[in-house]
Amino acid sequence: MRIVCGTDFSDRAGQAGTVGALLAQRTGGDLTLVHVLDTRGSLFGPGALLDALDEAARERLAQTAEALRALGAQVSTELPAGWPDEALVAEAMRRGGAWLVLPALGRRDGAGVRLGKTCERTLRHAQSPMLVLRDASPLITWLRDGQPLRMLVAYDFTPQADAAVLCAGQLAALGACRPVAAFVGDPQREAARMGLHDAPAEAQQRLRDEIARRLARALPALPIEVVVAADEGDAAAQLAQLAERERADLIVTGSHQRGAVERLFSGSVALDLMREAPTNILVVPGAALAAVTGLPPVVRRILAATDLSPLGNQALAYALSIAPPNGEVILVHVVSPNLMRDGQHGRASYAQFEVEHAEVLAQRRAALQELVAQAGAGERSVRIELVEHERPDRALIEAIEREAPDLVCVGTLGRTGASAVILGSTAQALLRGCRRPLLLVQPQDR
Repeated sequence: MRIVCGTDFSDRAGQAGTVGALLAQRTGGDLTLVHVLDTRGSLFGPGALLDALDEAARERLAQTAEALRALGAQVSTELPAGWPDEALVAEAMRRGGAWLVLPALGRRDGAGVRLGKTCERTLRHAQSPMLVLRDASPLITWLRDGQPLRMLVAYDFTPQADAAVLCAGQLAALGACRPVAAFVGDPQREAARMGLHDAPAEAQQRLRDEIARRLARALPALPIEVVVAADEGDAAAQLAQLAERERADLIVTGSHQRGAVERLFSGSVALDLMREAPTNILVVPGAALAAVTGLPPVVRRILAATDLSPLGNQALAYALSIAPPNGEVILVHVVSPNLMRDGQHGRASYAQFEVEHAEVLAQRRAALQELVAQAGAGERSVRIELVEHERPDRALIEAIEREAPDLVCVGTLGRTGASAVILGSTAQALLRGCRRPLLLVQPQDR
């Protein structure tokens, strides 16, 4: 691991240097210790003054580097001049996306300041993971003495969150860790997304299960506890409270790196978290995604939707051909809640509605069971979901959100005499609204 650590020779910077050196030593990497010579106030002063500043800084930098080499790290030094944030980001990029390690507060930050200006400006432009230290002692004892590191990983299903998980995995490979993944969201919104309007508790449990599956796929050797918390309007403050409750030594979060105008309207959770959190933070910016090894796609759970037409049924055939022997296929069929015998529609007030509607549901379930039996699932498990909904596209999107499949298989066109479930318009709606990989089965004669 390549590390770039900024120093202003303060005690906090000294602790950051120790963490950087221990990380470099543990990973067989190297540490670049950077002190930016801030000559902005002395640019028009006498040359002797500039030379004196340079010589004094160079001597202190050499002494600091020598002390860090005693920890077993390979340490080099750089003494650029200019703006500290720009120089640090440039040095990290020059060294192939090295991790940045900085103290949250610098020597010039006054009392009551939650986050130093250099640290904040560096985050806005960083292209690589950035470790911001408020209390370096837990990381030092973790790296030096093997004390387990308590990590809180902020997770929200975005690529940036996935990159944060992988970075947490890199740290877990260095020593014992106790990670907790935290998701903060609106329970009612999540329940509505899954079509579970009256069951927010079930929606939260499904959310936990889905996050746990994704994390197990990303880091199979690392057990991660999952916490789902209600969003009370300030995600950063909520995550900071969770970190305090879990006594986290480190928060790991992704960053979307919004521009200045976008931050004005939507804010930055990562930046707000750095200001609010009482502990250390590792921020993984969106630009660092290319440097993180992507996870190969794994398909174990497939949702297949059919309207019981020949083309719709082909979705199940494709799903079974793709699913591994121990995989799961969820077969979804949507029926109008007002459907009666012979394709007629009625209401609950009709005399024969309940009897005929129950008969239709029984017929559809029997047809689905026969379809599964004929398809030959082998060692794959197949679960039938019969959904009552007036809008097939909405019903399918909600089912996809509930089941969280790795792949969705649907036919592009199809119609039965009693209903039209997978139509061209439904397939188009899935293309717009489905957040999962989608396989559209075309008619063979087209």
